[in-house]
Amino acid sequence: MRSGRSIIVITIGLLVGVGYWIDFRPNTHAPVPAAVPEIRSAKPAEPPDAAATAAPPAAAETAAPQAPPPATAIAPAAPKPRSEASRAASQRDFTNPLVVSYPPSTPLPRQAANADAEVAADFDKISLMLRNYRSLTGENPVGTNAEIMKAIMGGNPKGAQLGPPEGQHLNENGELIDRWGTPYFFHQLSKDLMEIHSAGPDRRMGNEDDIVSD
Repeated sequence: MRSGRSIIVITIGLLVGVGYWIDFRPNTHAPVPAAVPEIRSAKPAEPPDAAATAAPPAAAETAAPQAPPPATAIAPAAPKPRSEASRAASQRDFTNPLVVSYPPSTPLPRQAANADAEVAADFDKISLMLRNYRSLTGENPVGTNAEIMKAIMGGNPKGAQLGPPEGQHLNENGELIDRWGTPYFFHQLSKDLMEIHSAGPDRRMGNEDDIVSD
């Protein structure tokens, strides 16, 4: 019995020894591990400088607004004294082109009331004709000599014929003429006032020979 137990113990011891040897013997056939690639620590790229890469701003945006230079006070030059000739020229420039202008050196035209009795009577008849027109329509006729006489001769809202005055006539252009054959010049001062001009005996308008209504 004792020898049988010894055999068993020896057998177990051998098995344990073999197993121990198998576990701890050097592994001569172990595979060579593959080469591990070298990992290089690359330095992270720095972001580009925003100030260096940004497009240069426009000149109008970068240039700081500059204050305007202080205005230099310029003393106004003293006006030169005007001569009498320049004053007379200025007066003629601003006169109504429809009004006969008389130079300052020219004597004023004669008033109809101071003219010959026959001439004064002619003006009185024309004034009466115009007054009748105003009574009919409420205002003076307007326009040129021919347009005024057309209105008086029936071209008015009432169709009334109020002229020409007795003893006076119209020329071929339909204009009322004075006793020397020159058309009168009518100046409408307002709807109630009409000025009448005659060139007078010399038949030239704009001198001391003219005759004008009061």
